[in-house]
Amino acid sequence: MQLNGLLNVFYNAGVWVIRLVYLNLLWICFTIIGLVVFGIMPATVSLFAILRQWIQGKEIVAVFPTFRQYFQKEFLRANLCGLIFLVAAIILRMDIILLKAFPSFPFQLLLGITLSLGVLYAIILLYFFPVYVHFEVPLWHYFKYALIIGITQLPITIMMILGSVVVFCMYWFFSGLIPLLCVSLFCLNLMWFGYRAFQNIEYEQQNEEHKPLRSKKAISR
Repeated sequence: MQLNGLLNVFYNAGVWVIRLVYLNLLWICFTIIGLVVFGIMPATVSLFAILRQWIQGKEIVAVFPTFRQYFQKEFLRANLCGLIFLVAAIILRMDIILLKAFPSFPFQLLLGITLSLGVLYAIILLYFFPVYVHFEVPLWHYFKYALIIGITQLPITIMMILGSVVVFCMYWFFSGLIPLLCVSLFCLNLMWFGYRAFQNIEYEQQNEEHKPLRSKKAISR
């Protein structure tokens, strides 16, 4: 059936809303299956992996089995990455609290450096999941590439942050969206802008003599 104009826009928007609500439900269920603590990271990776395929225009016939397969495949490695993020966040937080207690210049200088590291940490966190589901690289390289891409693709990073602010404002003014789209809509923003950054990099690599990063093969059913 061919749809044109405004009707097609509403139809596509409706399809995406249904997709995001379903993904959000799967994320909640698999997070609970992983006893929350061990379920958040692999469930989030699975969500991003499916969003990536949809953004690329690929159809996933069976979303639930695909989500489950990603969850099982990435369970251990995703939780290891989550542990790394948690430890880094605790260290940064403790350093900031400690340095704030000393008003002298050297400590305030160290506080400024620590806060700068916190900004870099936030950039890595923004790009980590899009990088994780898009590229096939060794574990530590995900953190490195997330930082490099976040800095070199600064306009897209700014748009990603602004998009995140818009999403949180929507949650603030329309709190009924929280149980339906609390995670999936926010992740769609990150994956959409992240994928645009990857396309820019791939275009630049085509015009230069650089070895391109290898993309992951999608799981499809």
